[in-house]
Amino acid sequence: MKKISLFFIMFSIVLFSQSLDSTDGPTVDEYIKGKILYLENTIKSSYNQEDGIKEIEEYRVKILEGEDKGKEVLVQSPIYLENAYNIFIRENQNIVLYKELGEDFENIYYIVDVDKRGSLLGIASIFILLTIIIARYKGIKAILSLFIVIGIIYKVFLPMIANGYSPILISTICALFCSTVTIFLTTGFSEKGIVAILGAVSGVVVAGAMSMYFSYKMAMTGFVSVEALNYSTLLSGIRIREIISAGVILGSMGAVMDVSMSISSALTELKNRDISINKKEIFESGMRIGEDIIGTMVNTLILAYIGSGILSTLFIYLQKEQFPLIRILNFESVAADIVRAFAGSIGILVAVPITSYLCCIMFTKKNS
Repeated sequence: MKKISLFFIMFSIVLFSQSLDSTDGPTVDEYIKGKILYLENTIKSSYNQEDGIKEIEEYRVKILEGEDKGKEVLVQSPIYLENAYNIFIRENQNIVLYKELGEDFENIYYIVDVDKRGSLLGIASIFILLTIIIARYKGIKAILSLFIVIGIIYKVFLPMIANGYSPILISTICALFCSTVTIFLTTGFSEKGIVAILGAVSGVVVAGAMSMYFSYKMAMTGFVSVEALNYSTLLSGIRIREIISAGVILGSMGAVMDVSMSISSALTELKNRDISINKKEIFESGMRIGEDIIGTMVNTLILAYIGSGILSTLFIYLQKEQFPLIRILNFESVAADIVRAFAGSIGILVAVPITSYLCCIMFTKKNS
């Protein structure tokens, strides 16, 4: 048992380390890191109203990467009349610079964004630290399983979809593998782990099937955002219509796996406490436990999808007087979010009786 767990731990480390490597060889270093030292000058007299530029600020910037590392340069940043286009810069802030070669073969730098990597690393570190402190050894295994899932998505799922494979098929296989690794690393190779995996996979497959059926029934194209339409040529050769169902499979995997694991663990503990409990009582207990879980988990999943598309929802709300309900509900982005939310919730609902029934079969065979 320990050897198998150690194998998964070593496998996760190797997979995560490979996911950090470049797969396409060396690339041109055009985007580099810099640091704002101070605001040196503001040009107000020559701004172009036609371009929407209010003024131009000149910052003294220190280059932190590349061939000019350590060098201080003067970089201009336009201030637009429309606030949404502006980059909010302050002194001693790390930024992302775009480098290009000028006519005199000197490097020219432009400020393109604030460098958010430090903040992202900070919040991720807090999450990892709290997980390890609270869950201890199981927390370490949970983090390792998370690295495996991320590695699978970026090293298997996305590349295979980009190469024209079926997103539904690949997402189902990835969901099966990810749930297996996650549950086995958390609980070990036990009966409750096997039941949780089977229950989770069943719920995820049902959720994917429901989303696929209704996506085709509603004749969805898969281009659910303006960005997807703008990059339609880049998506040639990819089965865009299946992307919605693939997203449902991966998006609902965590919630369905949580429900299945909770029921399986609770029923296992119940059986260990009372070995005289029969098959019917186990199933009824599982359903009662599932009722309480469903009450919160369904809301959690639907609110998660609403939260991820809150800006689109806000746009629709602000234009509710211009578009009647018949038009709003037929926007593909709105319909896709509704399908994702309800298909994923159906997967949770289905996982409850399936997991409870599998526990009955498993415990009955064990007693026999």
